[in-house]
Amino acid sequence: MHMLRRLSRPTFPVRRRLSTHANAAPETWATIAEVSPLSPSTSALELELESSLTFEPGQWVDLYIPAIDQVGGYSITSLPAELPRLSLAVKASAHPPAAWCTRDARAGDRVALRVGGSFVLRDTPAALYVAGGVGINPLYSMLRAHCDRAPPRRAALLYTAQRHDELLFTAQLSRLAQRLPGHTRFRLGATREPSSAAAPPLPGAGRLDGRIGDAALEEALRWLGCEPNEVREGSAVPWMAESVAREPGTASEACAEGVCAYVCGPPRMTDEICATLRRMGVGQVHAERWW
Repeated sequence: MHMLRRLSRPTFPVRRRLSTHANAAPETWATIAEVSPLSPSTSALELELESSLTFEPGQWVDLYIPAIDQVGGYSITSLPAELPRLSLAVKASAHPPAAWCTRDARAGDRVALRVGGSFVLRDTPAALYVAGGVGINPLYSMLRAHCDRAPPRRAALLYTAQRHDELLFTAQLSRLAQRLPGHTRFRLGATREPSSAAAPPLPGAGRLDGRIGDAALEEALRWLGCEPNEVREGSAVPWMAESVAREPGTASEACAEGVCAYVCGPPRMTDEICATLRRMGVGQVHAERWW
């Protein structure tokens, strides 16, 4: 995932990343402990750090590979509590660092790292996560950290890839949903395959058909406790928490205050979903584009 950080517009932060520390010294070296497939096009790299490093869920690392001039930038999929083990997910491409990670990297190889990014988890009682393709990578770390907080927090996930076999972390997401059945609502699907082509639904998770649209977003926000007021002249007024109890409990805060949305995916998808969430009245919308 290569993005250039920038503030897209004042209403919500949307960042595109490219490795911006190409001339900066790395913070630490690491040894690759394992390389394994996550999907037909994406590999997981398990790294063992050689010295201390700190990061927040949602951040990424610049990856310096000996003998390769370009610097790669990849989201961290593990949690800070799992250090000194650190995990990355890299999608295959012609970009030399990504090609090396998915084709040539072997256990025992050494790489250098530098942490970057401000797309990080906030402390809110409920959160909506929307991912497209490998946009799940930073959200996976954020979602796990969110669900580990006490008391339990509500989390809704909408996640699509082009094909069902390109959906990442499905087994882990299923286990998380089963561990917190009253506080999680996960919906997964493919945009270029019918739901009939998918394997049976994952325990604890439901299916999405096609692209993530207004209906899926509205349904997830309602589950989180948000309720739309009437729409006047084509412009929605802020959503408010419904005053009646709904699973997993009684919502008590305005959507604009109590729900944070995180979006990561291709540029067009990210822009469209962020605009829709803002129109629906979600006050905290944070996003990062990949390409």
